Amino acid sequence: VLISTSKGGITVKKKFDECQKKFTVGHKFLSQGERKEGIKLIRQAYKIAIEYDFSYLACELSSILHRHHTYQSRNIKSARHYASQVKKYLRNYNVEKEAEYYFYQIVMEQMHATVKPELLEETVREINQLKGESIKFKVYQGTINILNNLYKGEYLRIITDCTKALQYFEGKSGVYPAHHLFFLRNKGTAQTAIGQYEEAAISYEEAELYVANKPYNAYTLQYYKILNALHAQQYQIAFDLCQKSRRCKIEDLRQHFIIVEAYLHFLAHMGFLQLNRPFRISRYINDTFKAQEDKQGSNINILIAELLVYLVTNRGKFIDRIEAVQHYSYRHLKGSDTQRAKWFIKILCLLPHPKVNFHPVALQRKAKRYIDLLKNHPVRMGEGFAVEIIPFERLIEMIIEKARAKTA
Repeated sequence: VLISTSKGGITVKKKFDECQKKFTVGHKFLSQGERKEGIKLIRQAYKIAIEYDFSYLACELSSILHRHHTYQSRNIKSARHYASQVKKYLRNYNVEKEAEYYFYQIVMEQMHATVKPELLEETVREINQLKGESIKFKVYQGTINILNNLYKGEYLRIITDCTKALQYFEGKSGVYPAHHLFFLRNKGTAQTAIGQYEEAAISYEEAELYVANKPYNAYTLQYYKILNALHAQQYQIAFDLCQKSRRCKIEDLRQHFIIVEAYLHFLAHMGFLQLNRPFRISRYINDTFKAQEDKQGSNINILIAELLVYLVTNRGKFIDRIEAVQHYSYRHLKGSDTQRAKWFIKILCLLPHPKVNFHPVALQRKAKRYIDLLKNHPVRMGEGFAVEIIPFERLIEMIIEKARAKTA
């Protein structure tokens, strides 16, 4: 039985302990010949096991009740019922173990950033061939399907799958908080990706009920709320949310909030936001220095944010950084998940080109191919944090509009 340390998890643990105690005492009564008291406790334990989906205990308890109704009470109807429960839970328990294996295999690969689409697809085929009715089995199956759809960018299916998965927990609001959080957060992520920003905000608000006073969960959810606000062009809301995250001490999460601050500084220079505090690019580079050693993941957003800040504050520095960023893009942006970043960097690198020279019309003409590619390949959002802070096509529109205003 997987028991979390959150508020809901404590409830589950208490119920598990209660069920286990009734099972033990009831079994002791039966072994001493006190069948009436023993069966009474076994029935009580069985009801708890059914309600909280303790599959192994439910299987053992229904087996005892099956024997009781077969040999002692001679109730064929009840005997058949408990026989079917034994079969059901025995099957579910074994299926759970198999599903659990697939689940942790994917989680391990994902934690080490080595999960591959073909491994996900193979795991999806394997787990979908299994048949199980327990909540844990459904959670394992639903989680793997959702992770696969995140990689494939099938956001409507993710919303459907998450909504379906959340129905497993109806009537158990304090139980399985970690799973509630996972499904609600990914539902919100998918809603953000297809432009359902208000719906995403509601999903994130519901998810906040299950963070269980864990800072990592709370700050992760806060980051997704900021992304949703930025994609919805609600820049003041994004700024207010970012201010609440300034005390984050968790290093890998703190890096993401630092990057967001750079984007907010860019937005302020573009006239979309009023900031009450200065932004120092030297401090930004120093704070993200360690993360820049990683050639994938958030390093892409670190470099893009740096270029955007230089674009609006120091064109000389912007031009100086172009060659290094081009080299980085050529060497490291090779996967399908970084294709949009590669196209966007190519557009930025065209700005100082002699035939463009930061002119909006010349940029649109010279970069048309890459602008069209961005429009035809929507932003991908995943379980990791390597997603676009602001959609690249929207950033290009901002840059062109600002250059056009200057030209006029």
